[in-house]
Amino acid sequence: MNSKIPKAIGAVVLACLVMIVIVIYTPKPALQRSKRGRSFVSTQYLKLANHALSKATKANRIANENSSQLLNGEKIDFDPLTAANTSAIGAIAEANTSIKLSNEEFQRLNKGDASLKKLIEANIKLIASLNQINESVKVLNTVVQHRKKENTQFPPPSIKKIIEANTEVTTAIEKGVKTLSGVIKAYGEYYQLGNVVDR
Repeated sequence: MNSKIPKAIGAVVLACLVMIVIVIYTPKPALQRSKRGRSFVSTQYLKLANHALSKATKANRIANENSSQLLNGEKIDFDPLTAANTSAIGAIAEANTSIKLSNEEFQRLNKGDASLKKLIEANIKLIASLNQINESVKVLNTVVQHRKKENTQFPPPSIKKIIEANTEVTTAIEKGVKTLSGVIKAYGEYYQLGNVVDR
């Protein structure tokens, strides 16, 4: 197992959190209005998306640790991983609901503005990306639950299945972080906050 993977993902998620803070706390003129006079939609969905990524990253980290322990022949308590998987799935569902509600508000505001259209499209991609993470976490959870029911020593094929499932989670999280960065950039462009991603 490559122990650098969870550290790298954690660093990227932390960077995303910093970008969200920049978006949220960038001074906005005219009390809840942008320079174009637009009403600001809550940034709550950005925070929830970041929270979901953090939860998925935690599950990913625990799965990596468990896989390493299994390879070393150690006995594993999979309950913390199961709890982390469940928490990630719940956080993703909450984030997706919030993104959809925000997009409905953006649709009401849409008057053919290219930057708003770009933000709506970025949010749709974020929903798809979070769904991909959700599915990969569910697969990981299913594999782990199946192994837990087998009251036997974990043979190499079982370890391989857990590692493969968790690799899919890693890949999905990496794509999710990149997609969230695109949303933050689109958000900044629409509200004329500058290129918050590249700051």
